[in-house]
Amino acid sequence: MQSIEEAYTLAWVKTACEHVLGKSISIRAWRKWLRICGVKQYARQVRLKECCYLLGLAYLKSQNLFKKYSLSDVSLLLKKEQQRFAQFGIDLEEPDFPLSGRELPNFIYDRTKRKISLRTVYRWAEKHSIPFSVSRIIPPQELIRWLELGNAAS
Repeated sequence: MQSIEEAYTLAWVKTACEHVLGKSISIRAWRKWLRICGVKQYARQVRLKECCYLLGLAYLKSQNLFKKYSLSDVSLLLKKEQQRFAQFGIDLEEPDFPLSGRELPNFIYDRTKRKISLRTVYRWAEKHSIPFSVSRIIPPQELIRWLELGNAAS
């Protein structure tokens, strides 16, 4: 495993995604893809893991261009190929992948088996002073806090 994780330029990743998709990606669509995959705004490079998410999204879009995909859909696709990714040192089990607020209830359910609604998440966020929005990307440190809240709920 490398000590410094490789970074890929977004221009190169976009070209690779267009190759997988089989057509060019508009600027507006590309920005949306970056937001779905949790790439920071104005970033010029992405880590290998984010590159995999973008390429996975391109593959899904090549199957059905008009369907709306989330990061969860991409993660499920990539988890099927977990052995192959492990060869490259990519661990898809770690909760350091970007997660949007909209996907938080499903994430909590997957980890704690407690079903909660978005309304409950908003209540918890207000009660515990955690910034939350369905469109906001949740960092890994906050995911751990959300899981603790999900485990503590009865």
